[in-house]
Amino acid sequence: MMTDDPIGTRGEGAFPVDQPMQALEKDHQFVRQLFDRYGNTQDRQVKQEAGRRILELLEMHSALEESTFYPAVAQADAALVEQCKNDHEQVDQMVQQLKGMDAGDPQCDRLFQQLRDDVLRHMQVEEQQLFPAIRQANLDLQAIGLQMQAFESNMAASRARDSAQRGAKRPGA
Repeated sequence: MMTDDPIGTRGEGAFPVDQPMQALEKDHQFVRQLFDRYGNTQDRQVKQEAGRRILELLEMHSALEESTFYPAVAQADAALVEQCKNDHEQVDQMVQQLKGMDAGDPQCDRLFQQLRDDVLRHMQVEEQQLFPAIRQANLDLQAIGLQMQAFESNMAASRARDSAQRGAKRPGA
């Protein structure tokens, strides 16, 4: 059973500004569900849709963490934040490679499996090491959450605008 897509659908006031890690954990759970959907079917259409959503969500989630979250929490554990940023670089490279591949390419499934393994390992580091360090560091989580909420709202508005522009450029639109 899939939960609602967390990024871009939280809406105003739905982002837990006093618990920003909770929002990230919801994103993690949704990504896990999408990877399960992708891995547990042979239906090419289901794989294609789940794969597209995985790549989109990873891009949005990475942008949110890299632009607002990591800079705001680096003082809690700079080395761990740096490790997480390095993880993102590797994941971002795989995402770009997968975006350029045809869903029917046999290497696509292998690369998605590698992406899944790397992303799950990264999420485990965040949830079991980074988030507890942040909670112990007595940072102003509400200020961080407000920055993240603003960034996410702007990102969602930008994506909606881009989507509308693409739709307007289609023949017959």
